[in-house]
Amino acid sequence: MSSKDGLTLGDLYRGLREQFAAAGMLEPEVSARRIAAEASGTSAAEVALAPQTPMTVRMVAHADAMATRRVAGEPLQYVLGSWGFRELDLATDRRALIPRPETEVVAGFAIDWLNETARHRHPIGLNVADLGTGCGAIAMSIAHEVPDARVFATDSSADALALAAANLAGLGSAASRVSLHHGDWFDALGGVQDPHTDGRVAGPLRGRLDLVVSNPPYVADGDVLAPEIDDWEPHEALYAGTDGLSALRTILRDARGWLAPGGLLVLEIGATQAPAATAMAIARGYESVRIERDLAGSDRVLVASRPQSEPDALELNAAVEWLREGGFVVVPTDTLCGIMARYADTEAVARVCEAKERPRTEPMPILVSGLAQADELVELSAAARALAQQHWPGGLTLVAKRRGGPDPLHGRETLGVRAPALGWLRWLIDDVGPVTGTSANRHGAETPADAATAATGLATPAAAVIAGVAPGGVASTVIDVTGPEPIVLREGAVPLAEIVGDST
Repeated sequence: MSSKDGLTLGDLYRGLREQFAAAGMLEPEVSARRIAAEASGTSAAEVALAPQTPMTVRMVAHADAMATRRVAGEPLQYVLGSWGFRELDLATDRRALIPRPETEVVAGFAIDWLNETARHRHPIGLNVADLGTGCGAIAMSIAHEVPDARVFATDSSADALALAAANLAGLGSAASRVSLHHGDWFDALGGVQDPHTDGRVAGPLRGRLDLVVSNPPYVADGDVLAPEIDDWEPHEALYAGTDGLSALRTILRDARGWLAPGGLLVLEIGATQAPAATAMAIARGYESVRIERDLAGSDRVLVASRPQSEPDALELNAAVEWLREGGFVVVPTDTLCGIMARYADTEAVARVCEAKERPRTEPMPILVSGLAQADELVELSAAARALAQQHWPGGLTLVAKRRGGPDPLHGRETLGVRAPALGWLRWLIDDVGPVTGTSANRHGAETPADAATAATGLATPAAAVIAGVAPGGVASTVIDVTGPEPIVLREGAVPLAEIVGDST
C-alpha cells in the first residue's frame, strides 16, 4: 500500500484487509486491524470506532513494511513485535515461541493453585520454577499475579533468555522476584539456593519448589506443522524426539526430586498425549494426576503433585543403592511389608528366596511402576490391560505369560505383576526397574505389619530397611489373565465384585 493525501485509518484498514485477502491469508481482517492499530499508534477498537482519523506518511510506511512481512508468512505476533498474555503485554520475536491462549490456561492453573492453596503452606513466600521460559510469559504472569512468588525461569537458549530479560525490564516491581537461569531444564538451577531463609533452614533449591510449571516442546520430529509455525518459530522449542515426549519425560522424571512434599507440577502437553503423560506421571510416583482442557476443549494440561508424606530421603536413597548393588531391602508396601530385589538380578532374587526359606521353584509377584514396565515383562491382553488401568496403582496382581520364555529361577512360563499404590514406592521402582514384591516373612509365617520387625524375622539380614507400617495389611488380589477369561487365584485387597464388574 502506498500513501496518499487524505488517507484515513478506515482507508488503511480496508486496504490492508483487501491485500491480505488477495494473498489468501486466513482471517485477513484480524491482521489488518492489528497492523493498522500498530501503525497508527491506536488500539484495535479505535480502528472501528474512529475510522476518520487521518494517517501520516510515516504511519502508512510503517503499515506497508509490516504488511510486506505478513504477506511473506511471518506470524502476526512477530510482525507486531508484542502480544498480550493474560494481564501482560510482552515483546515477541523469533527468539522464542509465540505466547498462545492454551499456555494462558496452563499459567492460570498454576496461578490459581498458588493463590488459593500454596500460600497457606508457606506464607513467607513461594518458590516456583518455570522451565523453558521462552519470552517469560508464564514466569512473569506468576510474579505479576502472585505477590508471594519467587520465580526461577530457565531456558537452554541464550537468545530466548535475552528476550525474557527485555520483558522483565518492563514488568515493574514484580521483576525483583524473577531470576533468569541459562541451562537445560533443572540443570540451570543446580547451584541456586532457597532465598526464603526466614523460617526455613538455608539450603539448595532442590526439594523446595512449591510449583514446577512448563510449556516444553511436545511435537514429534516427523509431524508436519503449518509453515507459519515451522518456518518461523524456534524448532528447539517445538520438537521433542520421535514420539514428542522426550522433554515431558525428562521433566516428569526430575521434577519429583525438585518439588517440596505436596508441591505441584503443571505441564502443557499435546492434545493427544494425555494417556502417555498420565501413565508416565503415575509411574514416577506422582499423586492426584489429572488432565485439564484448554479453551478449545482439547486435553492440554497435566497436573500432578508430589506426595505430602514419604519415607526419609536418606532411607530411600540407601535402598536404591543397595538394590542396584544386588542387595534386598524390606519396605512397607500398600498391602503387606515386602522384600524387594531387582528382578533383573537373578542372584538377588535367589537371596530373597533364601531369606524367606522359600523354594526357588515357587514364583513370587513382581512390582512394576506401571503398564510400561509390565509390558516389558509380560504379555497382557486387552482385557488384562483394562483391569490394570482400572485397579493400578493398587492391590491387584495379574498373572500373565512371561516374555522371553520361562523365568530363569522358578522355571515357569507365567509371572505375576502389580503396580503398588504408594507413590514413593513407584518412584523407587521407576528408578531401579521391576522388583520382587513378595511378603517379608519366612515361608508360611505371618507377615508383621512393621517393616523393621519383619526384617528381624528373616533367615538372612536385609541390606536396608525403610521404616514404617504397611497401611493395607491385606495381600493383593491375584487374577490369572493368561486365558480368555480372568480367573481368581486369591482373594485380597481388591473386592471380587469389582473384578467381576470390570470383566462383564
